[in-house]
Amino acid sequence: MAADMQKPSPPGRWEKALTRSYWWILFVGILVSSIILREPLGFWPSVALTVAVMCAFTLVLARLATSEREARLLRDVERGLIECAIRYPKALPGSLSSRWERGFAEVNNGTIKFQPVFGEMGSPTGSVRKFGELSSHGLVDLPRKKPAELKRSWKIAAIGTDKGELEVATGEAGLTLLSRHAV
Repeated sequence: MAADMQKPSPPGRWEKALTRSYWWILFVGILVSSIILREPLGFWPSVALTVAVMCAFTLVLARLATSEREARLLRDVERGLIECAIRYPKALPGSLSSRWERGFAEVNNGTIKFQPVFGEMGSPTGSVRKFGELSSHGLVDLPRKKPAELKRSWKIAAIGTDKGELEVATGEAGLTLLSRHAV
C-alpha cells in the first residue's frame, strides 16, 4: 500500500529565476560584450565591465533566492516537512543504500515518510518509504570529506526505526522536529 505524503511548498519566483538564469545571463553577457560595448570601450574593458555586471546581477539574484528559499523551508517545517538526506549506515559499503539520498520527509506521530527528489528544483518523485517507531540515538559526526548530497549547514542524526538504523541529515529546524517526534 502506497503511503501518501504532503507536497513541499513550490519554489518561489526568485528561486526559479536563479536556477534558470545561468544560460541566459551568459548569453546576454556575451551579446552585450561583443556587439554593444566592444566598439566604444575596446575588447578587454568591455569584457571586464560585462563580467562585473553579470557577477553583481547573479549575487543580487542569489541573495533574493536564498531568503525566499529559507522562508519556504521554514513554512514546510511548520507543516511537518523537512528537506533532508537519508542513508542506511549498516548497509554494505559501496552499495546504493549506503549512499545519501536527498528528498523530503514528513515527520508526524513518531513516523517518517521519505520521498526522494531528483534534480535541484524537482518535486519529490518515486515511492514513499515509511519508517515507524522512531528512537533518537543523537548526532553523528560529519565525515572528513562531506558528501556532495549534504548541504553545508546540515547535521546528521542517528535514528532507530522499525526497519533498522537510519541516518538523517538536515538543518537545525529539521533536527528539532525530529527530536520532538522521536523517543
